[in-house]
Amino acid sequence: MIQTNTVSLAAHNLLALSDVHLGSDLVGHVRPEAPARSAASERRDRALVELLDWYRERRVDGLSWRLVIGGDFIDFTGMCVMPPDTARADLETEPSAEELQHGLGGAADHVLAKLRLVMDHHTEVMAALARFIAAGHQLVIVPGNHDVDWHWESVQEAFRSDLAERAGVDPSRIEFSHWFYYEAGMLYLEHGHQYDAYCSHDHVLFPVSPSDPRRTTQSLSDVLVRWVVRPTRGMMESGHDAMSAVDYLRFAGSLGVSGMASLVRRFAFALAAAFRLWREHASHAAAWVRREHERKLQQLSVSRAYGIERLRGLVRLQHPPLTRSLRAIAAGLMLDQVLLALAVPCVLAPALWSAHRVLAAAVGAIALAALFALRYAGLRRHAVEPSAMLRERSASVARLFPAAVIAMGHTHLPEVRPLADASTYINLGAWAGDADASDTAPGQTHLVLTRAAAGPQARLFTWSDAGPRPFNG
Repeated sequence: MIQTNTVSLAAHNLLALSDVHLGSDLVGHVRPEAPARSAASERRDRALVELLDWYRERRVDGLSWRLVIGGDFIDFTGMCVMPPDTARADLETEPSAEELQHGLGGAADHVLAKLRLVMDHHTEVMAALARFIAAGHQLVIVPGNHDVDWHWESVQEAFRSDLAERAGVDPSRIEFSHWFYYEAGMLYLEHGHQYDAYCSHDHVLFPVSPSDPRRTTQSLSDVLVRWVVRPTRGMMESGHDAMSAVDYLRFAGSLGVSGMASLVRRFAFALAAAFRLWREHASHAAAWVRREHERKLQQLSVSRAYGIERLRGLVRLQHPPLTRSLRAIAAGLMLDQVLLALAVPCVLAPALWSAHRVLAAAVGAIALAALFALRYAGLRRHAVEPSAMLRERSASVARLFPAAVIAMGHTHLPEVRPLADASTYINLGAWAGDADASDTAPGQTHLVLTRAAAGPQARLFTWSDAGPRPFNG
């Protein structure tokens, strides 16, 4: 059900950050050689604890803080974990073949198991968060594409209960948003993945699988993370906007013959999983999900007095997921370039590999024919890096939900841009980098939005050892 605000409506100042990705280094099920804790994860946790303790003790004008985490707080999607056989027997939802291979999925009991692992893995962060709330401040969690599993109320309640046990936290001071956070005139905040075709979901208020309502649905990005990125050593989740098919081939070559074969096999299975999602969109089962989403949209309209047309206008701004279209899937996965890379060596092979020239020539001919068919279909790859789309949509959001600041995350790239009507678009950046990139660190940015007689005062800060310092990007 859609809940009304549960936190105090008394005046407060606002803190906002995004993309913490707790648990992103829990990948032992697919990569047993991965370290139990990455250096990037340890750096992030230390900095986040310092930030929470800093603001816990420092109010502005005597007002408490409301901390809004704008999505991807916990990396439920990117975790690859499976409990021991004894604990697995307690799961109500039997793991699917894909989950046995890549780790627990999006069923409520699976997510609860993952939540418990994250709470223990990042116990210092959870303790600092509990201290922050116990000091009279508040917490709002907005879902992102990596923690869409906050959809399950049992997971929300488990999180509240855990924090309450740590520091006597009043559970009513913890709120979960189902879509976005809005304070009229002050702040509109959503994660931003709904404007990214690789990561968006059809029904943001009811993100469940049409074919299996016990599980949350997946985007094309989710499929690639689980099937390809997490199991492949050295492959990062970021940076794909600058990579071509040739770059991927070079990376595959660096894995050796067996590594390349495994990567090709994983890519093929990911492609098949994407096609299954496409069939779900067109299935009769999708109709009941649409009806439930519409019901929740109406409920949200009444409970928050937003107006149904305003919410529907917001829905129209969202980008349809790539998995709605076979052409979009093919373009998004660069199948034309993959087929070209496959066809060229097969066409050349008969001259170099005479014993199998017929087979090589046949494979090459099929690959070339498929390549020409895809080219004829007019494939156009969507931008992998969605910053421009988020900036564009923020101006339209500001007209629907007027606020001093329109804030999003998702891209991991902090920025501040003025909009029309005296609004400002702020991307909150990120607190997490790729677990394998131990030599780099994200900007660890956060928004401070305070009330003043002249109006809201907003500024983006970067966290440092000495505390917050202004972001100059």
